Amino acid sequence: MLRKFLFPFFFLVPAIIFGQEHDYETFIYFENDTVKLELDLFRPDSGSVPSPLVIHVHGGGFSGGNRSHGHPFCRFLSENGIPAASISYSLSMKGKSFSCDGVLAEKIKAIQMAAHQTRIATLWFINNAPGPGIDTNSIILAGRSAGAEAVLQAAFMNPLEQSHFPDTLSASFRYAGIISGAGALLDINLITRDNKIPVLSYHGTCDPLVPYHVAPHHYCAQTASGYMMFFGSLAIHERLTSLNGSSQLMTYCNEGHKHAGTPFSEAETHTVLDFIDRAMSGEKFSIHRIFKGNDICKMGLEFDFCY
Repeated sequence: MLRKFLFPFFFLVPAIIFGQEHDYETFIYFENDTVKLELDLFRPDSGSVPSPLVIHVHGGGFSGGNRSHGHPFCRFLSENGIPAASISYSLSMKGKSFSCDGVLAEKIKAIQMAAHQTRIATLWFINNAPGPGIDTNSIILAGRSAGAEAVLQAAFMNPLEQSHFPDTLSASFRYAGIISGAGALLDINLITRDNKIPVLSYHGTCDPLVPYHVAPHHYCAQTASGYMMFFGSLAIHERLTSLNGSSQLMTYCNEGHKHAGTPFSEAETHTVLDFIDRAMSGEKFSIHRIFKGNDICKMGLEFDFCY
């Protein structure tokens, strides 16, 4: 039996899909007078045994992209027995700059809004659990670029410190893990001993948009209106390791932002499935795999392990 909705503007409305694949259902997970947010749910053919759920958040600089970008990844997971959903969220930076000439407060609010809406989608599943086969106690977030920033903030942010949005989940809720493609946190101290969870990260050391370690977003000058510090995948890996948490970092030496999509590529399917298995089993691990490419980083960024 479905639990009662927590908010009156939540609906359980499956859309009829007449697309080419016929393999997902669309639901409205949030609606009010100004916005309607939907998700596409891919379920395994046989889903009677509860399995962890993966929620995918697309990239696009909080100004573009759409949830269909996550369909191949979600379809792959469902074909391997794991229910997965790709969600829409408010593209609050549309028509605005998310770079150095942007407005800092707008950039931070865009990240926090996407993180908040990811948590709303999570709560929708917890309250509704549409159909059998979804273990809402084991939810993994996955995102690329802006989506990775959103899911990292969603998992580690302190809801009590959010000035823009009320929280949607109980204080005791924890995600089961994160799959991040070129993601970063606004504050590395958001990760604590109490809230640490397994993270699988992919990142190029010469990413000019989202820093691999600790640097300003887009490497903006400190005097820029959009100056914002980011703590990238290496910083997250180091923080989790120092707290005896579980982390797997896939480093691509001297390569750029293209690895935001690598965890969702066909070549990495085995790594993703292995990570999900480890996260679900409670295994402790600290893995750093380094891939030395032939590119030369022109940004003056050097890491000893790349040479």
